[in-house]
Amino acid sequence: MTARIAALVQNALAFHRSGNLAAAQDGYRQVLAADGKNVDALNLLGAILSQQGNAQGLELMSKAVALKPDLKDGHVNLASAYMSFGRLADAERHFRKVVALAPNDAHAHNNLGGLLLRREVYPESEACIRRALTLQPDLPSALQNLGALTEIGGKPELALPFYDRVAALQPDNADNHYQRAGLLLSLGRFAEGWPELVWRFKRRESYGMFGRLKYPYWQGEPLAGKKIMVWTEQGLGEALLLGSMIPDLLAQGAAVVLVCPARLVPLFRNAFPAVGFIPTDSGPVDPALKAGVSFQASVSELGRWLRPSFAAFPGKAYLTADGGLTATLRAKYAAVAGGQRIVGISWRSKSPGAEAEKNPNLMHWASILKVPGITFVNLQYGDCREDLSTFAREFGVNVVADDTVDPMRDLVSFAAQVAAMDLTVSVSNTTVHFAGALGCPAWAMIPSNRGRPWHWFVDRTDSPWYLRLRLFRQTPAGPWDTVFRDVGQALAAWTNAPLGSAAER
Repeated sequence: MTARIAALVQNALAFHRSGNLAAAQDGYRQVLAADGKNVDALNLLGAILSQQGNAQGLELMSKAVALKPDLKDGHVNLASAYMSFGRLADAERHFRKVVALAPNDAHAHNNLGGLLLRREVYPESEACIRRALTLQPDLPSALQNLGALTEIGGKPELALPFYDRVAALQPDNADNHYQRAGLLLSLGRFAEGWPELVWRFKRRESYGMFGRLKYPYWQGEPLAGKKIMVWTEQGLGEALLLGSMIPDLLAQGAAVVLVCPARLVPLFRNAFPAVGFIPTDSGPVDPALKAGVSFQASVSELGRWLRPSFAAFPGKAYLTADGGLTATLRAKYAAVAGGQRIVGISWRSKSPGAEAEKNPNLMHWASILKVPGITFVNLQYGDCREDLSTFAREFGVNVVADDTVDPMRDLVSFAAQVAAMDLTVSVSNTTVHFAGALGCPAWAMIPSNRGRPWHWFVDRTDSPWYLRLRLFRQTPAGPWDTVFRDVGQALAAWTNAPLGSAAER
């Protein structure tokens, strides 16, 4: 490397370390213009581009490790990038290369263990993580991974000490606090879990309006005669779940202003006619809605004050579907069903980072969809035509697909569609929350691993949020096939029992 190129590399590195990524990119490009095989520039420019979601970064880093196969940092960067793009098999290949290059590096073993944890290769994952902790007993990321692995193994109470230890080592580790909060809440330890949940706003993946509004945060003060501005966060399903606490605020005599996505407003306005609405993604805001606000809260923060125990959950419906539209859709599906019962199905979740864990492939559904005496209706949001056509071709079962209902945009119509079902069967996703909030009978298949949301709690087959929801749980680290078998058997019994009977529950 010439002195000039070395100077260019050092200059780009200085910008990179200072966080000036635009200048760093320019610097690395200057290096590559002079020396297209400069391994450092290829690796580091590739890392920046990959972090920005640009797949060109993978090409650059791949070229770097091809030129220098023992470039440890290059393999680490490539593995991390492949993970961000969802290419877990490729990520595993490079993490294994790092372990081979640095067998005494605790981070190398932990990174591989974390990747295997995500790929559900649990025994080897545990071996890697424990090897990392042998090399570095207080490695926080390894302790977090071991906590997650312990939860997945069906021993949630034993996972807590790992998160506690990380909190002692890294008091500001927001991801660990968030993981700890989910565990505490899933165990029903609300007094500890709700306050801990606020850490989610300090994570890189944080959602919502935390810190953006000037109003004081509600700390449980009396609300009679006061105005509180509540904002939703994260996904649509969570908004529906936690929106069940809005009636509690109204019952306390509060004036409520709800900040939420525009597509939710018609649905919530029907449920809460006294509430004012500010859509987060459309149009100017009526100044009167912002006037006289005493408090603000995210919808999840309400839980600390309104759901301190299981006894505080009302377990009743709060949404109402459009009666006329529900009757129209019911008649349409009944004409196809010819006297058979009508069951809606949904098999995918869009929750970030938990796709594989929450989403068994539709082909697993054969034991459910082949139950006789039922007409199945598609309630899955998003484009799922290929899934349905493949299933019909393989198993000879056609699921009714209604293109007049768009679950992504027209939530009023989707609520009516869910209400038109005799029963909804789904993985843990937004469809379940629609059925639950409407008070419609539903069965949900709950994963045992990291895709399991805390709000389904531990071991329960019912839900304190939703009165008519039944939970079918995957056994710890077990296959989905058992869950589908159980649901299929329960569905067969349900078809032979009166609607609304114990078989539904």
